[in-house]
Amino acid sequence: MSSEPPTAPGPRSGVASAALLSTVGIGVQGAAKLILTVVIGRVFGTEALGQSSALLSLAVFAALLWPSAAGNTASRSLAIAMRNGRSDTAVNRRLGGSMLLASVVLAALTVPVAIAWGNGPGTVLGGVSVVVGYGLYVYARGAQLGHDRPRRVAVWDALTSTLTLALLVLACVTRAEPVVLLPLGIGYTVFAVACWPRGTAGTAGQQPTRGVLRFAAWNVLAGLTTNGLLQLAMITAQVSASPRDAGVYAAAFSLATPASMVGQAVAQVVVPAFAHRAEESTLRSPGAWRFVAGFTAATAALFGLVALLADWFLPLFYPGEGVAAVADLRFLVLGVWVFTVSLVPAALLLAAGRSRQVALASVTGFVVGVVLMAVLAPTTGVAAGSTGFLVGSAVNLVAVVVLGLRRPATPGRDPGASALDGLVAHPEHAREGGPADRDDDHRE
Repeated sequence: MSSEPPTAPGPRSGVASAALLSTVGIGVQGAAKLILTVVIGRVFGTEALGQSSALLSLAVFAALLWPSAAGNTASRSLAIAMRNGRSDTAVNRRLGGSMLLASVVLAALTVPVAIAWGNGPGTVLGGVSVVVGYGLYVYARGAQLGHDRPRRVAVWDALTSTLTLALLVLACVTRAEPVVLLPLGIGYTVFAVACWPRGTAGTAGQQPTRGVLRFAAWNVLAGLTTNGLLQLAMITAQVSASPRDAGVYAAAFSLATPASMVGQAVAQVVVPAFAHRAEESTLRSPGAWRFVAGFTAATAALFGLVALLADWFLPLFYPGEGVAAVADLRFLVLGVWVFTVSLVPAALLLAAGRSRQVALASVTGFVVGVVLMAVLAPTTGVAAGSTGFLVGSAVNLVAVVVLGLRRPATPGRDPGASALDGLVAHPEHAREGGPADRDDDHRE
């Protein structure tokens, strides 16, 4: 595949403007996903809504097993390559190949899970399309943000969301309930094809591929132990409650999860934006601290408004389930806010190459959350998922803030690195001397 012309390592888009464009784009995708779930609930009923929401959660959870991590790794690696005037073709080839393999594996794993949940062939097909399409989408999106193209991402988010809604109308008109998830899967896949990174040429040689898969592997653990809790909340409701209760919870869940996309959109921009200024990728930096504090205050106001108005707008979206889902939504929104706030300090740590620390620190919160879900599910029903998610996210937030305030042993290096890692030579680091390239997670 041909490379694009070299990109000059000039000034990148401002963090605020890039974050705004990323948020708008992912907000449009979230709106399309929300409309899809609302239409499913209204046209095909509460049980269909519960099944579809569980499969959508499965898609997001499956993406945490590799695609999201590969996207984060691409955003950081491509940003560093662009800054240093290197070609990123080899990095793209390695990450892209891993993505295609992961897509095949995740598709194969989705089929038996969807069948075990009682879905027919059409619904299974739709579920597989969303699992694969969403995974490719998050990878391609991360790569484009690494190339500093937030405007291109926002445009394609808008175009593919429109395509999704047009196909959804067609599915409803033809009463094609079994494949009602297929429009979303197609929309995600079209975005991935349009935005798949081709690689850029450079004047300073190739960006090293050493360590990119290890960095992604640690990021998998970090993603599973943070984002995974939210998806497990919906899956817990689906497997532990009645179809009616799971459908009501799905109504609340479908309106709470788009709010979490705000943090994910901003975090996706933070990683490449701070990747080449590792000295600022810490909460000890006044600029980073102000950014996190401002984001925390803004999201508190936004999520508080959502919780306050829940009893007004929920019945508008879901006349049958809205009133019963208000309490579930308010509880979920609190957990989503804590989760959202934690994403930005975690992204700063990832930008500094400290994915191992983020992963290991978040394990405790994940374990606490899962244990609470398992223990409470038999007695509290759908509330078990929300409780486990809130408590686990709070533990993760405290952990990443503490890490962000600590000073690394050496710039850009994970204090938990092994002595063996320190013996690995990196001649390109001696030439460049950039702190962004010197991190434990890129050593193999």
